[in-house]
Amino acid sequence: MLRLIRSVVLLVACSSLLIGQGMKRTDALWARTVPPGTITINGVLNEAAWAVAESVVVRYSPLNSEVIPGSGWKPERSGSTWNGIVTDPTYAVAKFLVQGNELIMGLFVRDSSVGGGLFNEADAVLINLRNHAPGTTPAGPFEYGYGWITESWGDPNAGNPGASPIYFGPAAADRTVWSGVTTVHGRSSDDKNGTAVLTPDAGYTMEIRFDLTPRGYDVTKPSGDIVEFSFSIYDADWTWPYNDARYYGNRAWWQGQWGNSDGWNVGRIYARADVNLSTAPLPLVAPDLVIPNGSNYGAPDVDGALREPVWRNAPGFRIAFGDTMLRRSYPGVAPWRSGQHQPKLSGATGTPPVMDSAKADVKYFFVGDTLFLAVDVQDWFVTSMTDYDRWDGIRFTINSRDSLETIDHALLVRLLDVRFNVTGQIIKAGYLRFLDSLGLARAAVRMRTGTTINDPNDVDSGYTVELAINLRAFGYPAGLGDRALFLGATVFDHDAFLNPSDDYGTRTWFTREHDRGSAPAWCNLDGSTMVTGVAGDAAETPGSFHLQGNFPNPFNPSTVIAFTLPLTADVTLQVIDLLGRTVHTAILGQLSAGRQEVRLEASGWSSGIYLYRLSAIDRATGRLAGAAHGKLVLMK
Repeated sequence: MLRLIRSVVLLVACSSLLIGQGMKRTDALWARTVPPGTITINGVLNEAAWAVAESVVVRYSPLNSEVIPGSGWKPERSGSTWNGIVTDPTYAVAKFLVQGNELIMGLFVRDSSVGGGLFNEADAVLINLRNHAPGTTPAGPFEYGYGWITESWGDPNAGNPGASPIYFGPAAADRTVWSGVTTVHGRSSDDKNGTAVLTPDAGYTMEIRFDLTPRGYDVTKPSGDIVEFSFSIYDADWTWPYNDARYYGNRAWWQGQWGNSDGWNVGRIYARADVNLSTAPLPLVAPDLVIPNGSNYGAPDVDGALREPVWRNAPGFRIAFGDTMLRRSYPGVAPWRSGQHQPKLSGATGTPPVMDSAKADVKYFFVGDTLFLAVDVQDWFVTSMTDYDRWDGIRFTINSRDSLETIDHALLVRLLDVRFNVTGQIIKAGYLRFLDSLGLARAAVRMRTGTTINDPNDVDSGYTVELAINLRAFGYPAGLGDRALFLGATVFDHDAFLNPSDDYGTRTWFTREHDRGSAPAWCNLDGSTMVTGVAGDAAETPGSFHLQGNFPNPFNPSTVIAFTLPLTADVTLQVIDLLGRTVHTAILGQLSAGRQEVRLEASGWSSGIYLYRLSAIDRATGRLAGAAHGKLVLMK
């Protein structure tokens, strides 16, 4: 067990990242934009801009586990007689700037013994810059490696005294994509530094530039971009010459440790052209979700029915297989971390088309120390199967705040799974089952009217799920401490037909699919934000972007779409047909907070079903303030 994560973390030095009553976001920072030619890649970091650059500290220490939610540290291979004592633990400071459409990383690593060797037994930095270029989600990894690696795929000469680090990874040979210069404060691969006695090094400084264009980013556009970035520092000491009694290796990282795969989390590096060296204070990096206080309603009965008014007014998000427009409306990097998967079922020859993609509306609020979650699933075919790829149900992932993963020392992720048996009774699995046995969680499922499980001869309507989770079971103190919560949600959908070859299963997730995935939504359990909609408060500004629907529907030739805005925003309406073609785009301009209506004229359209999306951009920040989706039925 790790002691409760402190509510103020100093490892990311930016007071503007403070979130209300919550804590500084240690997964996010700003890379200030500098004029072209400001930074020379020389491995020195002597330009004045570096003094005001945002930074993050990485160390081989339990302190690194407090750079939540995904940072950690671990020992690597050691000498046969290693006594387990780390005499020179890793301590590194990384800084970030933007020049043009390039991200520049400045890295100083304090190290008394710098040198080369096999992978995991050498000094190196391993970087994962998620690849947005293909446009697929979740965005895949892209690995950059820079260090003294003597493997055959590296350079055996990298272990020679005084040798420079080498490039490795997919772009190893392409200096147009990235390049770096390193200054060693001492002499690499020579613990004697050319003398007869041991003479420790002082460390090394790296300056590395990354062209963001090949990875699909554009930080120069007015709205800027969020670069998904994580890195590991590999550190091996006292092996030049090899000293079995003193040698050890270790690794510490910021948010994710691997270069070629995901795990734990991704760092968010925000960049925008107008955020420069003179910007003070830096713009707020808001939470991905604000979970409101529902104490003005009180705690609902956890019976799965979702009858209480609080559920009508609580904020939420939708998860739907195949809805790329919806996914793009998610906050922060969630459009790139969220995704879907259709596995090949056992015995099947392929993956048949998805005829009915389940749609799940997730809502949330808290009362006291208890988090309440609800899921309303629309599903024409509801089944109960034990095969993982054939589940129907919901999974939430929540990070514990007082427990670390055994090897990697990153915050442990708990699975809370809800399914049901053939009679519609709830099955509680994962950590939820354990919490339920202790009276620390409650959960219920309710089948919608007309739903019969495992019957392919009818058309079902779906089911609802309701949970109450005592966050004290996740290491939160009374009052919720720093109020940061790390959340992911996955919808399981299996549809069975009279012809078994038509059966399929899907998994669709918001931010994080499972306990080893990345990256959860950073949520703020905000005690000052109340669930809106209490009788008598209708004139107050709503707490979230909410679509009230359109009337009439079906319509001919016009309909009115009503919605509420939490703040003044630039609003755009987009309409597409069922083939995904845009048939109408209207820039509605700047609209005030509160209830709004827009009339849509469709006199020139063909009869049919259309989908529409409303998106609101906060003019002050240029960020998406909210998005909502609806369906139009035009009948002529």
